Amino acid sequence: MKAVIGVIIIFLLAMTVGGGISAMFFTSIVGGGVSESYLYPIYGGIVLLAGLIAICTAVILEKIKELMDSLNKNEKEDLNK
Repeated sequence: MKAVIGVIIIFLLAMTVGGGISAMFFTSIVGGGVSESYLYPIYGGIVLLAGLIAICTAVILEKIKELMDSLNKNEKEDLNK
């Protein structure tokens, strides 16, 4: 949960404080001018969604590993009885 909140905070900072900087950054890399500038927030949203998907996937995999370890530990204890 901390990771998801962190990504959201970084996204909000990037969209508010770094909005002008990111617009210049995207303009220098992607190109375009004023007519394409409306796409830059969409790029930021795509970056946010990709970050959230990656972090949520990592959290889910960690929970699955913990569950599997717990089940394996319980299974070994049952076999030893």
